[in-house]
Amino acid sequence: MNRAKTLSNIRLVTFDLFETLYTPAEPISATYARPLHRHGFSHIREEVVGAEFARAFKELNAKYPRYGHAQGMTSKQWWEQVIAQTWFYSCKVDIAKHPKLLAERDALISRFATNQGYTMFDDVPRILPYLQRKGIKLGVISNMDESAESVLRSLGIRRYFDFVLKSINVGVEKPDPKIFDMALAAVNVRPYDALHVGDSERLDYLPARSVGMEARLIDRSRQVPGETDSSEKYISSLHDLKRVI
Repeated sequence: MNRAKTLSNIRLVTFDLFETLYTPAEPISATYARPLHRHGFSHIREEVVGAEFARAFKELNAKYPRYGHAQGMTSKQWWEQVIAQTWFYSCKVDIAKHPKLLAERDALISRFATNQGYTMFDDVPRILPYLQRKGIKLGVISNMDESAESVLRSLGIRRYFDFVLKSINVGVEKPDPKIFDMALAAVNVRPYDALHVGDSERLDYLPARSVGMEARLIDRSRQVPGETDSSEKYISSLHDLKRVI
């Protein structure tokens, strides 16, 4: 077993949310296809809906970054467009002409603002209180919208975090290093006393390292739990943090 680098000086640990602390309760393709199947479009395959969701999300994010905040949109309006475009691309349906699909759209948005839309990883509810008992500050750095707060509350873990930085509110988003500087300033911690954990090298690891923070990439499929990667870049479980902090 490889010996992990000790980070006994760490006073702040920040986390990404999506695919770090929680994951969709089911494939997005299934969740977005089900309303179509219920209302006369049963021939549409889930994989088609999944691909068109990715297309719509990418287009809207490029046209209206940070959920359209700079254009005066609400995140709900932004998601309404994503869902409408996903379904239009999937089966050419204009949901403005389908009141039942309009209701389904609103239900989808509400679903992903609570724990109904997500499953928390098993290691999360054990590592957060462990770190908190050690006197370590905890924070979130996320490109999510306002629903990040309600999802964390619904999952029962919001109380562990000293702050939640959401790109929609702070004016920048990952991978901009400024959002990591904001996290450090929020609790007055120096970069070399902070650790960021996320699942994306581009959005999490590299920008955190660029401001002087320690960083780890979480990849639960990478290796045997409890075994630390020799590069000290990856962890396969949040429990691995106990070995270094």
